[in-house]
Amino acid sequence: MIDLAIILLSYTGLRYYEERKKTKNLKKLQKTANELELIPSTNKPELTQKEQQHRNNIMSGVTLGAATLRMLNPSPVFALFDIASYTYTMLPFYRQVETAVKQRLIKERKVDSYLLMGLGNLLLIGTDRYFTAALGLGLAYIGETIVTKATDTAQQNLHDHLFEQLFDPKQKVWMIQDGVELEVALESVQQGDILVVKAGEAIPVDGVVVEGMASVDQHAFTGESYPVEKGVGEAVFASTLMLTGKLQVKVETSGRDTAIGKLSAILAQAFQGKTQLQLRGEQWAEAANLPFLALAGAGLVFFGPTGAMVILGGNTVQAIRLLGPLATINYQTVASSEHILLKQGQRLEQISSIDTLLFDKTGTLTDGALNVSAIHRVHADFQEADILFYAALAEHQLTHPIAKAIMQHAALAGLDVSNLDAIEYRQGFGIVVQYDARTIHVGSARFMVAEGIAIPDSAQILQTAIHEQGHSLVMVAIDSAVAGIIELQATLRPEVQAVFKSLREHGIKHIGIVSGDHVAPTQKLAEQLNVDSYFAEVLPEDKAGIVKQFQAEGRNVCFIGDGVNDTIAMRQADLSVSLRGATTLAIDVADIILTNSDLTSLCELMVLSEKLENNLKRGLWICYTGMGIVLAGTVFAHIGVLASMGVHFILGSGAIGNAMLPLLEINKENAGDRSEDSDAHTPPPTAAEPIVQAHDGSIEAFPDPAKAQ
Repeated sequence: MIDLAIILLSYTGLRYYEERKKTKNLKKLQKTANELELIPSTNKPELTQKEQQHRNNIMSGVTLGAATLRMLNPSPVFALFDIASYTYTMLPFYRQVETAVKQRLIKERKVDSYLLMGLGNLLLIGTDRYFTAALGLGLAYIGETIVTKATDTAQQNLHDHLFEQLFDPKQKVWMIQDGVELEVALESVQQGDILVVKAGEAIPVDGVVVEGMASVDQHAFTGESYPVEKGVGEAVFASTLMLTGKLQVKVETSGRDTAIGKLSAILAQAFQGKTQLQLRGEQWAEAANLPFLALAGAGLVFFGPTGAMVILGGNTVQAIRLLGPLATINYQTVASSEHILLKQGQRLEQISSIDTLLFDKTGTLTDGALNVSAIHRVHADFQEADILFYAALAEHQLTHPIAKAIMQHAALAGLDVSNLDAIEYRQGFGIVVQYDARTIHVGSARFMVAEGIAIPDSAQILQTAIHEQGHSLVMVAIDSAVAGIIELQATLRPEVQAVFKSLREHGIKHIGIVSGDHVAPTQKLAEQLNVDSYFAEVLPEDKAGIVKQFQAEGRNVCFIGDGVNDTIAMRQADLSVSLRGATTLAIDVADIILTNSDLTSLCELMVLSEKLENNLKRGLWICYTGMGIVLAGTVFAHIGVLASMGVHFILGSGAIGNAMLPLLEINKENAGDRSEDSDAHTPPPTAAEPIVQAHDGSIEAFPDPAKAQ
């Protein structure tokens, strides 16, 4: 009891000194505030969390050693050393116990796990069980360190992957200065500068076209799958994709000041202001605290102080408190290794409650690639093969999505135009080349009109029908006569049908498509995928209304999208998912990001959520089993405190180890990957002709490497 009195008096004296010093400094600040003088601080800088935990762990080892020496040789010297080291070591812990009493017990009328641990610690010291007290204190500190390290690992992992997804201020762009195109960093671009953007590039700024013509894919804003044509005086937006042509764009806003950048900053502040939800482990621990305190009181009445200490010493409430955050963090790390980024670990638990999935169509269910769906004859003198041949001839040196689709279709048809000599001399909304005394135009209707080529009525009717289907098109004219139309459509992601089947097997009851595209293509895709509902020609604000309708029916909704036009609905949904390559704003809003842009990861999410649920249940069962053993041992076997602590240590460690299992699985997979890599043989390099692509899009091959210098 003398030891207990010394420790409590030491702690009380220290807290009194700290409060007096705090009050004195406050009065000093108030006294000098009117004089507007700065007071140099004489306080030592506070330890960081990691430094404090490192200090706690070291001192726990010292205290445990001192307690062991005291047990082996109970001399006054070792006793004083033990008391001094324990008093110093327990200060952070007793501060938490004090908070548990003042804040949780007195103000909130709730029993905290630190209160239970504090009572058990006091009883151990009061009955001269120094070693057991030091061991319990050390275990508490080690548990906090484990959780902190796991949290830091998950946060760093999340930060590293998100950095790759978000806007990079070091991005390079081409800017016109004194009539010359120069490559500069995007972050240096100012309002009024003129940027050059060519086919295949993402437009880096919000601005106005001052020269050139181009086709632009802006589905991220409008939800429409076919491109729009942009000319002088028309606005273009950051994060949209140039398909064909070349533009000079006068910068209106760039970088953080773009339309996307402004909204991203707002949403980032919203994330920072969110209140974090309590993790499940803390809720379980709080539910177990009061019953366990009552059991300890009963043990004190029926079995004396030893009975109470056995029960308090064998409780695994602290382990229960750690289970939720630790298991969730570790599965968040597992998800990251599977190309799934969860901005909050709690979202992984939430997935199990989702019963409705709503998908954006363009860019989510379809990928960025196009494919030729049909070739329409317009002129009687030209067959489909002729139309495809001349289109491939014109496009074969270009790299934009339309050119790739045409070349892929030509390859399937057995056409090889790579060795043919076509002279390219103009690009805009389309391309003009000469071949074998023929002039070939490939491009949009607007391009044909600009070139003075008449569009027959049959071609105009076809164009209207194709656009109603939500498809793109290019016209092919030969010697100033429209020969035919090539119809293109977005490519359905190959994994979609298998993913939908798997999602239903995992308990998803409703799958829907919400699109800004036309009714016909949306309905066609819905029928192809056999979804439960579809919504077409939906404005961005109306997408959120659809989510609300499902929520009003009692459904838990997850929205999967990739564009600015999806973000309002994503914010409204209970859970939101975006894909790598989505707009910056969609990535900012999304709770979950699939960094490999593979919808199969949605199924993996379901599996991980189920694994987390099972892991938490298993850990809880281990903890409650430990408490059951201690209670039974107290009543029927009259076990001692050390035996109780042994049960606590073994089963508590088992529960924590169970929560760490996901990381062990990752380490095994990484070890296997390294082993496979070490066995692999690198094939010898093969000689190849270097290819140089100029900024204007032309391509030149050098058979002789020396010529490329």
